[in-house]
Amino acid sequence: MFLDSLKYFTWYNEPENVRFAEGGMIVEASPQTDFWQNNNHNIRKDNGHFFYSEYEGDFILTVKWRTPKPIAFSQYGLMVRLNSMNWAKLSFMSQDTAIPQIGSIVTNNGNSDWSITYLTDFQPEIWYRLVRRSNDFLFYYSLDGQKFRQIRLFDLNQLPMNTVKIGAYACSPQNCTAEAILEDVDIRRGK
Repeated sequence: MFLDSLKYFTWYNEPENVRFAEGGMIVEASPQTDFWQNNNHNIRKDNGHFFYSEYEGDFILTVKWRTPKPIAFSQYGLMVRLNSMNWAKLSFMSQDTAIPQIGSIVTNNGNSDWSITYLTDFQPEIWYRLVRRSNDFLFYYSLDGQKFRQIRLFDLNQLPMNTVKIGAYACSPQNCTAEAILEDVDIRRGK
């Protein structure tokens, strides 16, 4: 079932090392990869790995990542994307792995922001959810796959839009590779 759901997906910046195992798709994020835009400091990072499908209308996207070992700044989560200047991402995203946090970034017109939610301790399995209702987007996360906590409501400025790119993403902004397993991707029509 997991492999069937991936047949409509493609890579933007495919990682060098992707392989399948019984538990899912193992993704090794390359060093110095990220998605980040800042006009004020002239920073443009658009070389992270994004495994996506194009989707039209309202939807609910849920992805599950298993990360055996956290690495500072490494990210495995989900993304919605229009283009390099307009997108949003949600993932485990900690500067210090002893202080685990979920980070969300929304980029409109080439400017990224950053919002964080602290976790009590590191969780190797995290579910991430993106809901689209018309032009509103909502980010959620769950530590058990059952109870989802909303952490952000946002919009992307490039409206009107109908079709967006959605899926799982990975990156490792530091000088090391990072590995995690994408265990589930589920897209459903929203209300």
